[in-house]
Amino acid sequence: MLSKNKIAISVAVGILGVAGVMTSAQAVHVNPDGTGQVLLFPYYNARDGYVTNINIVNSTDQTKAVKIRFREGKNSQDVLDFNIYMSPEDVWTGSVQPGVGIDGKSKVAAISTSDRSCTLPILVDCKVGECVSKPQPFTGIGVAPDDTREGYVEVIEMGVVTDKTVADGVLHTNGTPNNCKVLEAAWQYQDKSPLGILDKNDVPVGIFAKGAGSADAEGISAPTGGLFGSSAIINIGEGSAFAVDPIAIDNYSTAPQHHRADHTEQYLLPSLASGNVTTSSVMIHNAGGTQLVQTTWDTTAKDTCQDASGIPCGINPYPIAHVLLAPHLMNEYFLDPAFGYDGHTDWVVSFPMKKHGIHAGAQDITATFENGIFDREEGRPAAVAGGDLDFGFSPPAGGGIDAVDQTSKLLREVNVLSFKSTAQSEAALSRTVMSSLEAQHISVGPFVYGWARLSFPGYDLSAGNPQGKGYGVTPANYTAGSNIYKGVPAVGAAFIEGNVSQNANARFGDALPHKIQRD
Repeated sequence: MLSKNKIAISVAVGILGVAGVMTSAQAVHVNPDGTGQVLLFPYYNARDGYVTNINIVNSTDQTKAVKIRFREGKNSQDVLDFNIYMSPEDVWTGSVQPGVGIDGKSKVAAISTSDRSCTLPILVDCKVGECVSKPQPFTGIGVAPDDTREGYVEVIEMGVVTDKTVADGVLHTNGTPNNCKVLEAAWQYQDKSPLGILDKNDVPVGIFAKGAGSADAEGISAPTGGLFGSSAIINIGEGSAFAVDPIAIDNYSTAPQHHRADHTEQYLLPSLASGNVTTSSVMIHNAGGTQLVQTTWDTTAKDTCQDASGIPCGINPYPIAHVLLAPHLMNEYFLDPAFGYDGHTDWVVSFPMKKHGIHAGAQDITATFENGIFDREEGRPAAVAGGDLDFGFSPPAGGGIDAVDQTSKLLREVNVLSFKSTAQSEAALSRTVMSSLEAQHISVGPFVYGWARLSFPGYDLSAGNPQGKGYGVTPANYTAGSNIYKGVPAVGAAFIEGNVSQNANARFGDALPHKIQRD
C-alpha cells in the first residue's frame, strides 16, 4: 500500500530538516497531495435547477468505514448522515438535488445514489438489474426546509475494517458487493431501551457494536487516510458546471471512531472535533524564511456540542481549526458586461468549525473588505461623494452612510457573497450565480474584474492555549498571542460564470478555491 501521510516533497529535508518532516507526519495538517482521513467539501447547492454531484475515492488496498455527513447552511446542523463501507480502490457517488420533505410538500435538499457500495442504512436495492434508489430528504430538529438547500459536506474515515466476514461481504464481485447484509449483523444490538430506540441501554451483539467508538472497538482498526474526492455543482438551466475539490486533512486520528449513524446518543460522532491528535502543523513565511510550525493544543473542558444539542461531538476542535485558519481570504471576481460576456461572481465562505465554539464564542462573524478590493491594474474603488459607499458590503453594518464602514456580519455557517458592479445593467444586477436567497451583495464600484481580500479582524484561537515550535533555517517559538493563531477557520471558492461569445447558450462556469494571506 502506498503511504499517504506525507508533506510536499518540494519543502523537504533541505529546508526543514528531518525533524520537521517527522513532526508534520505526526500532526493534523492539510495534505497538499489531496488525500487524507478527512475530506471537507465547502459547498453544496440543491436549489431549483441545481444539482451537486459528489464522488469519494478509496485509493488504498484496505476496506474503509467512512462517515459522510451533510450540514445545512444556517447553523451547520446535521441534516443527514450515513456510513459507507468502501472496498479496496472503491468509489462512491451521490447526487444532492432538489427534493420533497418528509411532510410531502416542503422543498428540501435530498441525496440520491445508484452506487452499489454498501451503506448503513442501506440506500439502494441492487437485487435485480440496475440499482434502485429512493431520494433521502434532508431534515433536522428545528431546521427550516429552505436552509437544507445549501450547505457543506464532511467525510471522515472512521477506520479500517479488519473483520474478514464484513470485508468479504462489502467486496465487489463483477461490480456488485457480495453481501451488504453482513453490516446489519455486525451492528446488531439486543433492544433493551424502554423507548424502543437505539441508545446506551441496548446490549451490543454484533462485532461492530462491541466497543463501538472506542479505541478497543472490534472488527476495525485506526484510520490510515488515502481518501480523495471531487464535486460538481451544476446549473442545469444555464448549462454551466463548477468543479470543486474537497480539502483533504490528514492525521486526524490514530484510533478508530466507528459509530452507527442511527444511534441516538452517538450520531454526531465522529466530528471535526473528535479526533485524538492534539497537534497541528502549518507552513508559514516570515522574516526568517519558510517554516513548518507544529502547535500543541488544549482540549475543551466540556463537549463542544452538548450545550446546544445534548449529543456529544468532541472536545478537540483546535487542531483542525488551526489548519483551516484564515486571517484574510483572497480571490478573483469577474463581472464584465462587454462583448456579451455577462460576467457574474459569487463567493462562498463557509465556517466549518463555528458549531464547535470557535471564533471566540461569536455567533456571527464580522468581516471587512476595507482597502481590499482591486481591479486588474491595482486600482482601488473609492467612496462616493456624500458618504454613500461605492464598494464593499452593500449595505454595510453601518447602514451605508459611513464612508469608512466596510464591515458586515456573516450570519450563516455557509455565506454567499454576490459581487456587483455599477457598470452592470439592472438585469445583470438582479442575477446571482448560485441563486442563493441568503446572498449578501458586494459592490466593486465601476470595476468589472479584479481581485479582493476579505478580512476577519479580532478573531484568534488563543482560547486553545497554543504552544508552537518552528522548524526551518531560523526556527522560532510561538505563543497564544502570535499572528499565526489569528483569524477564523474558513473555506470556500469564487464561483465565476459568463459567456464565451454572444451565443446565450455558450456559458462557462469556474470555481477558484480561496487563497489565504496570513498576517
